[in-house]
Amino acid sequence: MTGRRTRTRSRAAAAAAVLVSCALLLTGCGIKRSGVIDSGHAATVKVADGKNNTYLYFLSKEGDRLVPAPFGLLVDYDLNPVVLLDLLLEGPRGRAGEAGLTTGLPPLPAGTGSEKLSVSSSSHAGMTVKVPFAVGDLSALARMQVVCTIGISAKKDTLSPVTLQGTDTTLAPAECDLKR
Repeated sequence: MTGRRTRTRSRAAAAAAVLVSCALLLTGCGIKRSGVIDSGHAATVKVADGKNNTYLYFLSKEGDRLVPAPFGLLVDYDLNPVVLLDLLLEGPRGRAGEAGLTTGLPPLPAGTGSEKLSVSSSSHAGMTVKVPFAVGDLSALARMQVVCTIGISAKKDTLSPVTLQGTDTTLAPAECDLKR
């Protein structure tokens, strides 16, 4: 009779173990269900700062921050700041466009070429950028696109204050603040 009791106890223990296992699976070990959690922006990548890179600053896909878009130049070659400004006003192209970067700057008015753009340098006041459109209503990020592109990339190893002058007003000099 002892053999029968042992088998019955073994079966009861196995059945209890199966029931406990099923109960744990059904309860999810105490983890409650939740909805989708918005975790913010995608990860960002710092671009290696090579000696021969120049940067145009565009807006992220979301339009809430500046993103540097590098392009390489020949060794010891500095790009004319007016050409740099013209490239910025054309908007993101190539990989920058494919990545979804945008711009807060208006395109040049129809019939206006880059001859209406100018960038002048002053040793103590930084640089003045003249554009053929109104600048007073530009968003802060659109202004910073110009300030950062010209203020950082126009002169290597220099952070220059930039004064933005449009058809409506001249804005106070500003320095590039990438923490925005």
